[in-house]
Amino acid sequence: MTHIDILGVAAHPDDVELSCAGTMLAAKAGGKRTAIVDLTYAELSTRGTLESRGKETDEATKILGLDGRYNLGIADGNIETSKENVRKLIKYFRMLRPTIVLCPHFSERHPDHEAASELVHQASFYSGLAKIETTGDDGKPQEPHRPLMVLHFMQTYIFEPKLILDVSSVFEDRMRTVQAYRSQFGRGKDGQKIASGERETFLTQSGFYEWIEARARHYGMQIGVQYGEPFWCEGAVGIKDLFSIITKNIA
Repeated sequence: MTHIDILGVAAHPDDVELSCAGTMLAAKAGGKRTAIVDLTYAELSTRGTLESRGKETDEATKILGLDGRYNLGIADGNIETSKENVRKLIKYFRMLRPTIVLCPHFSERHPDHEAASELVHQASFYSGLAKIETTGDDGKPQEPHRPLMVLHFMQTYIFEPKLILDVSSVFEDRMRTVQAYRSQFGRGKDGQKIASGERETFLTQSGFYEWIEARARHYGMQIGVQYGEPFWCEGAVGIKDLFSIITKNIA
């Protein structure tokens, strides 16, 4: 039976890379199994094509070293929390059996991100109910499974994090995953603008890469490291060892 330690769920390919790729990379470096479920193919993106976006997603997936990447094929711009879509995601939760799920925060600039957050909220709960029956691709009944923790990653809007993960050791590769999506950011691996006749967007504005790094530095400084990624969750976060949460070298 498949078991994924950390599963990222995103409205679009590149959402995880923009928001918490460092967390995925750090988990992989620690021997954990990681995967991503993208809800749409981002077919409404102003820039790029489905073909170019697919190639960019493949490149980013290789950098992340994922154990699997999947797409639910929900219509971009129409991520409904319908019974059909909830059941689609339940099937992947039961197939992959993640311990931790990473998803967008419920208050976001993009409506698709907010919808993805609610879809994860519903699917992660209902996936644990035995009387909601689903079958896998092999036609066999799936066993119930509920993730032990759902963490919300930060995209555009700022929230007060419940925890911040040190991603300093993987930050270079974390940025490489973002740079893989050249069509979306209009900049090459060297950070320079790519000449293009396509329309400028929120993502192509000058200083966008620098903003991502600055935010990681900001949250890293709060815990005494170079780079950090913030998360929010419902309820308290438990620990088994007080010393495991100390990341600062200077008081």
